[in-house]
Amino acid sequence: MNSSIKTTSILFIALIITIVFSNSLKNDFAWDDKYLIINNPYIKDCGYISKIATTQLYEGSGSRSNFYRPLQLFSFAIDYSIWKLNPFGYHLTNLLLHIFNSALVYSIAYIISASLPIAFLTALMFGISPAISGVVHYIPARADLLMAFFIFLSIRFFLRHEETRGKTAYLISVTCFILSLLSKEMAMIFPFLLVMESARRHGKKIALKPLLPYFIVLFLYVFLRITLMTPANGFISMDFAATIPLWKRLLTDLNVITAYIGMLLVPFGLHMQRFMPPAGSLLENNVLVSAALVLLTIAAVIKLSGRDKIFSYAALWFFICLAPVLNIYPISVFLHEMWLYLPSLGFYMFISAFIVKVIGWGKNRIAIILLMGLYALYYALTVVSYGKTWHDSVSLFNNDLKYEITSPFRHLLYNNMAMACYDKGEFEKSIEYCKKSMSLNPRYAEAYNNLGIAYAAAGKPVKAIVFLKKAVQLDKNYGAAYCNLGRIYTKRGNIDKAMMFFREACRREEKNYEAHYCMGSLYMIKGDYKEALGEYEKASVPGLNDAGFYNSLAGAYIRNNRFQEAEAALSKSLSLNSRQFEPHNNLGNLYSMAGHFDLAMREYREALRAAPRNEGVTGNINKIKSEWKEALKNAKP
Repeated sequence: MNSSIKTTSILFIALIITIVFSNSLKNDFAWDDKYLIINNPYIKDCGYISKIATTQLYEGSGSRSNFYRPLQLFSFAIDYSIWKLNPFGYHLTNLLLHIFNSALVYSIAYIISASLPIAFLTALMFGISPAISGVVHYIPARADLLMAFFIFLSIRFFLRHEETRGKTAYLISVTCFILSLLSKEMAMIFPFLLVMESARRHGKKIALKPLLPYFIVLFLYVFLRITLMTPANGFISMDFAATIPLWKRLLTDLNVITAYIGMLLVPFGLHMQRFMPPAGSLLENNVLVSAALVLLTIAAVIKLSGRDKIFSYAALWFFICLAPVLNIYPISVFLHEMWLYLPSLGFYMFISAFIVKVIGWGKNRIAIILLMGLYALYYALTVVSYGKTWHDSVSLFNNDLKYEITSPFRHLLYNNMAMACYDKGEFEKSIEYCKKSMSLNPRYAEAYNNLGIAYAAAGKPVKAIVFLKKAVQLDKNYGAAYCNLGRIYTKRGNIDKAMMFFREACRREEKNYEAHYCMGSLYMIKGDYKEALGEYEKASVPGLNDAGFYNSLAGAYIRNNRFQEAEAALSKSLSLNSRQFEPHNNLGNLYSMAGHFDLAMREYREALRAAPRNEGVTGNINKIKSEWKEALKNAKP
């Protein structure tokens, strides 16, 4: 009977989640999708598997980070192999992972509580919680989904091992813990959750032996992260949080904890990028109120734990999972909705246990069902409404700007908004937002660079040059700004000056592949084909998926009489975009030079199919017919 109820409950919760989050499948890519997916060659070519396994998360896009999350990138690579750059598939994977996680939450909550109503309410609230819904809507939050999935699996198999003493379950549990660490760093708290679980089962006589492998894995992971898996350019300094003394960060945590509890209980004003002002004194009104609320919460947990240990278990789960993001060790910001994904299991288990065990499920079942139905409806409507803000980068940043009125980082939001508008081709709006960003922080080099490229796109190169030069004046190592200057001078026909800026970009950033590509094109214009090929080869990296680049590379190979490599480059270009006429035309030229007239004619016809009115292709076809005819005549005895 219980098995049937469990299956029905999980299927019902999965259906509700699917309905509530169905609109997320219509959303576009947003924010960091540009770097992790759209412009990331690592996920588009199996030649980069070793790079994914050994480098930081944003390496593929040329950006820096402190994150080592290979499973996140591997999951994107699988998505790309199926969906290419269709955002639907990536959103679908996020949704399916969240459904699986909700099912695992149901299973874990049932084992801990031995109560079907507690398990159902915990999983339902977890499944449609607005506060953590951003994890489903935001594709790069895949790291949180994967981490939670493997942690939930690990604890589930650990519990099975505790019940059956099966070695297979134990081995699977340890393996899942390793996979969770490869998904997101926050998984380091898992062994401490197992200590709590062992205490629940064995009381004060905690069984340490079964826990030892988890702590060994944790120690090895930390050791390897500090030594072998350190980012190539070192860890990025978390300047904002690191400048705040520990005691102030701890005081701020009181406000953070109460804010998190408020988000989970009554979610409103949800938005992605939040600024929590650091506390300055214990005597500040908001700190005093938060301290009082935290103390009342602790007192309530202690009292309720006397009634049932599930309350202390749920509360400890919440606080243990929250500990890594409380800035005890400084991280990027104080508050982030998505950091609640794993802790929320404990919170919702606590609330569910309170409803069932304190309010009384047996006596007040109908009233509880009605009230929880209304609460679930409020949750669902809030998720649907909030989901609309995740449609694309513009709607996402608009929502942030709506709420972050007094944030000292508002200039970053304006800059993000400027680039979102630029990507949509709204250049005048992009210019407007760049200027707002600069007005708030006149020394923010990125805003000047983005204003420069917006002016260039709007057909105002003189203004673009002024602001791009200001960008490199503010940040002398700003490789992208040097490249942007080089592009503008190239368009203006000033090859020498363009070359100067591209060289500077390469000098400042050795792995600036775009600068090498542009320099190669300029050497081709100047007729220095050997230098051009050298630059193109520096720009050619495994996983590069720019069809135009391979066509240019082939041109350099041909000029250097390396015809076999030219053929391979042209074939690669066509594999990326078969609708181009240039690679087909160039292959035709290549085959014609080698006397393979049948192959040349085939390629010219494909080129003509791609560009029916191209006179050059038509001329090549007429020429090859004549040469072929002449060759056949000469071949007769």
